[in-house]
Formats: sequence, structure tokens, C-alpha cells
Amino acid sequence: MKKIFVLIGLMGIVASMISCDQLIFTQLTGATTSTVTASTSSSESTYIPTTTESSGEIEATTDFSYANYQDLIDQLADNIRSTIGDDLDQYMNHPGESIASDESVYQEIYLEVESRLREEFLENTSGSIPVNLDSIQEKILEVSGIAEHSIVGITSYFDLQGQALGSGVIYKYDAVANIYFVITNHHVIEDGNNFKIVFYEGSKVTAYRLGYDSDVDVAVLYFNGDNLPIVPTISVLGDSDAAEAGNIVIAGGNPRGYDFYGSVTLGIVSGVNRDVENPKVLYIQHDASINSGNSGGPLYNLEGEVIGINVLKYASEDIEGMGFAIPINQIKTMLAEMEEGAPTT
Repeated sequence: MKKIFVLIGLMGIVASMISCDQLIFTQLTGATTSTVTASTSSSESTYIPTTTESSGEIEATTDFSYANYQDLIDQLADNIRSTIGDDLDQYMNHPGESIASDESVYQEIYLEVESRLREEFLENTSGSIPVNLDSIQEKILEVSGIAEHSIVGITSYFDLQGQALGSGVIYKYDAVANIYFVITNHHVIEDGNNFKIVFYEGSKVTAYRLGYDSDVDVAVLYFNGDNLPIVPTISVLGDSDAAEAGNIVIAGGNPRGYDFYGSVTLGIVSGVNRDVENPKVLYIQHDASINSGNSGGPLYNLEGEVIGINVLKYASEDIEGMGFAIPINQIKTMLAEMEEGAPTT
């Protein structure tokens, strides 16, 4: 019977060791999901050796392939059951005995698990649990790469007179017509009659207004794909309904003009469905830094999807970190109508 309890205790130790040393939990944004990965690996299946009792030592004997934490625990439990099956069957044939009646056995298991876990914790973590941020860092770099080639500057002119400067994001390419579509804010282009798209390396092309909604403060421009100096990246439009407080977000744009072109800032969603002086929109509130010139720029989740278009912020000596974006799902409902005037060939 002691063998049964010790092996069950070891299963708990192994699970604890895994959670302390080899596994990390990463919250993926968009839809919040808890995922298990090993070290910096991004593969879906991971391998880890199980353990057996041998002369008081833990030794690796079998490799397991698992998709997630619970799958690994289930496989460990099945393996241990097969190891102690005969002992367990023998015990079950003596119903007169009661495990629960022997409190010393429980105490022995508890002390064994606690001792092994403390030993593993101190030996392998130097008294602290390591947090592996490589996967999050990698996602931030990937989103920044998308932003660099997908976010554009927009200069609005009335004839030859400059009127406004803002940001926009390329969200669609029509291969038949060879045109790119850009979302921005209406207030960026409302006083102009001609527009320039500015790319990250400084080159410019002419853009044309397709449509707008002044109440929501969104507009769509397009530009021709002939002889472009760069190959633009298309930003995928995500699902803003999946955004929730605590999700990591990245804001991109051109704060304070083109001297700081292509800036990206990191923050979190502070709240959703915010009512801010516009009965037509319930905004996404976030704390990623945005400033004048960021208007029309995208708010990305960590999957590189646009979940909002930045439009305004609260600014005063008493307030900081309160930016607002129009949810992309609301904008999606307007895009088809706005795109109707685009060239087809």
C-alpha cells in the first residue's frame, strides 16, 4: 500500500515540477485563451519524460507527446495506474481495509510531496519561478513588422494648401483593379480635396476618397498599385467583439507628424463599450500612447489583427493613458458601401 501512495504522490510532484519549471501559460489575445508551451517552443505538441520510482531516485523512462497541460496529466495518471495496477487490484480485493482510516499514510504522502517540490523548486529555479517572455516578445516584433509596411501617413490638401496630417492602415487589395484600400478618420481628410499617401521610406502616391461617415469619424481612401516603390502589407481586420480588459494591444501611427513616422506603442485594453461624447460609437479604451498624428492609425491585437481605429484621447494634467479606438466590427459594416465607388478594372 505504501507503494501505491508514494507513486500517486510522485505523480503530484511531477505535475508540480512541470508547472514550476517546464511549462508557462500565455494568454493569447483576441479571444483570451490559456495555452501551454514548453520553454520557447511554439509547436503544438511537446515531449517530456515521465518518471518511475527506482532506488529512491526519479529517472526518465518514457517519452510522452502532449497537446496541453491536462493531456500530459492524464497520460501521467494512466502510466502510474498501469504501474501500480496489481497492487491496487490486490488492495481492492480486501474491502475491510480503509485507506481513510490511516491518517499517517496521508501525512506521509503530504510530507513527501512537499519535500520533493521544495527541493525541485530551490534547485532548478534558484528560489524564483522563471517567466519566459520570449513568445510575447516575438509576437510584438511580428506585429511591429506588419505595422511598418501596412500603416501609412496621410496628408490632406485643399488644392496645394496642406490641411491635415494623420495615419491610415491598408486593409485590402483588389488584384483585378490593382488598387489598395486604406481606412482612416474622417476628420483627417474632411477639409481636403486631394490626398497623398506617405510610405515608411518617405515615398508618396496620390490617393482618392471613396467614402466616409462623419458621425462615426471613419473614411476610406484608395490608391493605385502601379509602380509602387514598396510592396504594402495588408492588415487583417480582426474581431473587436472579442476584445476585453487586460488584452495586450499595439497602437501604430505617426505621432507629431512624419518625424516620428511609424511609431508603435504598447498597452492594454482598459475597457470596452465606452460612451465618450458620441452616441454613434461605443469605443475601445486603451492605454497605449497616442498623440496628434495617430488619428486613423490601427489598434492591433497580438495576432496582428486590427481591432480598432484610433480616433481620440483624453488629455489634461490630471488624466493620462486614456486613448480610444473605434471598434473595427462597427467599421466593417460600412466598408462595402464605402467601397462601391472604387474602380473595377
